[in-house]
Amino acid sequence: MIIEKKLRRFCAAAVFCLMCAAIPAAATEAPAETVKRQNTLSADDIQYNVNTGDARAKGRVVITREGSVLKGDEAEGNTDKEIMTIRGNVSGNFPEQQATLKSESATWTGDKTKKTDGTVEAFGDVLLTRAPKDRLNADYVLWEIGTENYKARGNVDGIMQNKILKAAEATRTGDKFWARDVRRYEDLAEKFALSAKTVEGRLAKDAKSGEEVLQEMVADKNVVFDYVDREGLKTRVTGDKAVYSKARGTVVISGNTKAVRSDGKTVTADTMVVHEDTRNIEARGNSKIVFVVEEKAKKKDDGAKNSGTAKGGAPVKKEPPAEVPKEPASADKKPVVEKNPPQLSDQEKSWVEE
Repeated sequence: MIIEKKLRRFCAAAVFCLMCAAIPAAATEAPAETVKRQNTLSADDIQYNVNTGDARAKGRVVITREGSVLKGDEAEGNTDKEIMTIRGNVSGNFPEQQATLKSESATWTGDKTKKTDGTVEAFGDVLLTRAPKDRLNADYVLWEIGTENYKARGNVDGIMQNKILKAAEATRTGDKFWARDVRRYEDLAEKFALSAKTVEGRLAKDAKSGEEVLQEMVADKNVVFDYVDREGLKTRVTGDKAVYSKARGTVVISGNTKAVRSDGKTVTADTMVVHEDTRNIEARGNSKIVFVVEEKAKKKDDGAKNSGTAKGGAPVKKEPPAEVPKEPASADKKPVVEKNPPQLSDQEKSWVEE
């Protein structure tokens, strides 16, 4: 490979253009395989070794590559290897991907294989946005330019095609995604949200809308699944594991499952199935339902009965209650409804009272 280098100065600014060309090593190679790329580094001051390709730049640094631009306060790297690290007030613009980047520092690496357009590895309060409304905020982001693939770590907070993700760590490779310590994964299209220790799933583009639709997902450990039923009431289901399948139209929550509705009704079972179309819950194995029955409070009589004293301050003698004859048990009688309130945790009480 032959690298053409041109260095020129204008006023106090130093600028050099790098023409990177893949030229056939032998005359037998096909000209169609030749690839040319032009990269540019400009700054107020540049130190450049023509022999090694090492470069350092300070002051109003601008790196361009095939229409994409990365700016910062200072940079260093190697032009032959197409690796540059830029620091200080970093901002980037990637027109072909309709994306922008902001961070404290970033390393931009070219990709001679052209499987992708290269990678950007950003550090410190990273904000990666993409039209029309996608954004990814984290302490660290590695993005394969020109693809959906990324790795994010530290306070991950993003919105990607009607999906909200808040987690400690997340990755996307092809149509698959994975996240750890998920505080919230919300699907605005399917209208449910959950939290769990780990979440992994698969996406696919919808033929009509063109947007990515969740096809399947597994949430593991400390699962909390929230949705709204057809009556407009919130329901929270907790368990050890949740499996979503768009093909079956169900979410199956298993292991110590408990469902609490915002009206106070609770259901416990070994396994619960939430049906996507009806929003109904099907409880399987050791099922129990507890619900509250409202009763009107008895009115207290005025005067002596209410005060508990007779005129002049003398205590009123209380007559023993009359014995009520016990009726014999009958098979026709309906079972008594349990009137005790459900035993909710402090977290469930606060959620129900929202």
